[in-house]
Amino acid sequence: MVEGNSTTAGREPEDLAGLRRRIDIETGNAYRELRRALTADFGRVKRDIALGYVAIAAVLAVVSLADGLIAGLAAAALGAVAIGYGVAYLQLFIHEAAHYNLASNRAANDRMANGLICWQVGTDIAAYRRTHADHHRHLGLGGDTEVSYTRPLTLRFALEMVTGIHALRVFLGRDKEEKPVSVSASRAPLIRGAAVHLALLVFLIAAGAWPAALAWVGGMGVFFPLFATIRQLLEHRPTSEMSGLTEGAGEGAVTRLFGDGLIASTFGGAGFNRHLLHHLEPQISYTRLRELETFLMGTSARPALDARRSTYLATFRELWANDRGQ
Repeated sequence: MVEGNSTTAGREPEDLAGLRRRIDIETGNAYRELRRALTADFGRVKRDIALGYVAIAAVLAVVSLADGLIAGLAAAALGAVAIGYGVAYLQLFIHEAAHYNLASNRAANDRMANGLICWQVGTDIAAYRRTHADHHRHLGLGGDTEVSYTRPLTLRFALEMVTGIHALRVFLGRDKEEKPVSVSASRAPLIRGAAVHLALLVFLIAAGAWPAALAWVGGMGVFFPLFATIRQLLEHRPTSEMSGLTEGAGEGAVTRLFGDGLIASTFGGAGFNRHLLHHLEPQISYTRLRELETFLMGTSARPALDARRSTYLATFRELWANDRGQ
């Protein structure tokens, strides 16, 4: 759903599929041809993933320089936040891989995903792709596999996220509402991922960089799931005032547009800052979503897009005010 506007008032709500059909008719073949032309920029994809790894490596290097117990603990705490943020950014590319947008052929796409992204959370791209398809198919309904957004943004849920309780509950599959979204048929990805994490920790500790090791544990165990959960909630959770445009599968979820600032482009990296457009055209790479938006802004879709524009901070404040009484 979307905030009411003059284009939706007085008529039945329109879903994303209906919006796509309407723009197809309105533009003749132009919109269809545009979709075919917007192929992924794989060079940019590789660069953006590399930047994420460079940033994490820089954080580990800086935290390793901390000398003394107090300074080490302080550096580890700050480093955990930065590492969690960086891992959350990198994990967004597993989503692009699910839509075959990391490399020019599917086999290379999956190798790249498993080698660079999936190991961090102990899964493989085939497992994630299966469950992510249900997120698109059942968005807002009971079959959705990515449903942290269904939980109200309350103080209790915030504390569960900060302490890692929510992440642990999801990982163990003990939350009836939340489904682990990347369960592999084999334990090999989980074992492989755990081995890489353990090897990194052993290396850091052996090198005397215990603050960096502690930062890695805190980043992976607390701040990465915290940022990932908040991001999904901000992208999909509706407020009581929203009406007008549905998502097609159900009215329990929405999609938003968040802009191109530094925070929006990293917290919502890999195209998540234009999540409405991804759900509109899932096959289009994040590297071309800006061009898709530019085209749509010249059509009758513009009011619907404008009604969904926000920032992550503004949406957080809106949801906090909306949900705190629940």
